[in-house]
Amino acid sequence: MAKFTMDMVLEYAKVFEENRDMGSDLNNAAKKAMKHNGQYVVNAYLTSPEQEQQLLEGGLDPKPMGNERIKQGNDFGIGRYIKLSRMHDHVMTFSDKNGKQTEVDFGGKPAVVNLTNGVENKAWWTYAEDGTLGNGTKAKVQYETYANGAGVRLIAIGVTDHVAWEDNSIPSEDDQLFMVG
Repeated sequence: MAKFTMDMVLEYAKVFEENRDMGSDLNNAAKKAMKHNGQYVVNAYLTSPEQEQQLLEGGLDPKPMGNERIKQGNDFGIGRYIKLSRMHDHVMTFSDKNGKQTEVDFGGKPAVVNLTNGVENKAWWTYAEDGTLGNGTKAKVQYETYANGAGVRLIAIGVTDHVAWEDNSIPSEDDQLFMVG
């Protein structure tokens, strides 16, 4: 297991209790999220080629189960990202060599810290007061690998430059009937 903290650019940040990805019946990953009462997830864009090298040297499996771990994305950072997630409810039970069982909670929301006023003035980020993290938000992102680098788990986000979330969805014709202006 290796732990990383990197300067990254965020996309699709569903990292709060209020906006976590609840999953669906769409595919296996969405079904897994639904089974665990949702997941906290973000596409975290690398900001330098050296970060990708650091991950690989740190033991990240670049192609677990045949799928690219570091994906090509949009124009954030260097255009390559890693999807980081954490299940809402995810308690696992392990047995030691004597058969003693221990429960470990790998779930729950990640810590989100407001660093926009500097490290000396850090505070918890609150969804209600500070808002959602929009695409392009810059942050220090902490995460860890597990299962010989095949798994990646989000730990914490320190927001350094906030971009407000914008709803860029196109209203349907029915929605437009009720819009004024």
